[in-house]
Amino acid sequence: MAQDEHLKLMNECLEKQDINIWNRWREEHPEVKPDLSGIDLKRTNLSHAALQGAILRGANLRGTDLSSANLRGADLNGTNLRRTNLCAANLTEADFREANLSEANLSKANLKDANLCGSLILGALLLEADLTETNLEENVKEVVPSQVRAAKNWDAAFYDRRLLEGLGLPHDHNDRLRKRKSENKPGE
Repeated sequence: MAQDEHLKLMNECLEKQDINIWNRWREEHPEVKPDLSGIDLKRTNLSHAALQGAILRGANLRGTDLSSANLRGADLNGTNLRRTNLCAANLTEADFREANLSEANLSKANLKDANLCGSLILGALLLEADLTETNLEENVKEVVPSQVRAAKNWDAAFYDRRLLEGLGLPHDHNDRLRKRKSENKPGE
């Protein structure tokens, strides 16, 4: 359940059409993981919003402008992101399990280490998105090799068997990537 304080603050930003209110609060409270679970923010302007670490499970963000937003480490599990603008957004380590990303614009987004398992990506635009170590390994729905090839570092992501074949990657690609990742961890 979303915390009332977080919902009240977000609603104030939307009423005043000023995301800077939210962003200032986030600067003052960097340790807080705002809980906006289930919130309906469809077709709102959250461009440049500081939503890093936010819990947006089951939220309705359909058609929302999240361009250049910081969603690093955000929990977007089961979120409706259909036709959402995520252009140039920081989506590093974000959890998109079971999310609907149909027709979303992910152009130039940073998806490094993001989890897209179980998500629906029908018609999503991945042009120049960074897919470094992005997890597309399990039950990703309606993604095709041509979408993936439009992204940067697409050959450094994890894929299910069907996508591995469609992209012309070797069957042991994921194992090789995991090995390389573990060898590059600092302090090990």
